[in-house]
Amino acid sequence: PILPSDPYQRSQARFWVDFIDKKKKFWTTKGEEQESGKKEFIEMLKILESELGDKPFFGGDDFGYVDIGLIGFYTWFHAYEKIGNFSIEAECP
Repeated sequence: PILPSDPYQRSQARFWVDFIDKKKKFWTTKGEEQESGKKEFIEMLKILESELGDKPFFGGDDFGYVDIGLIGFYTWFHAYEKIGNFSIEAECP
């Protein structure tokens, strides 16, 4: 299963996928709004990095719902860097 069997963990997985989906909108803006969105985007990446910690996947040892939700997000990183003129690796190793 891609979602945990525990109801609390299931709700956490849904929360993180929703969180990711709502935070990637900076690339559709320009100027100050884009700069503000870029800072918010980088902060979101740092939050996700903190949540992941030393675990191999967001579900711990198992690849799951949040990891799948990140695939579509991650594939756009290069475009985000080009549009936003920044390096994700430099901001969030």
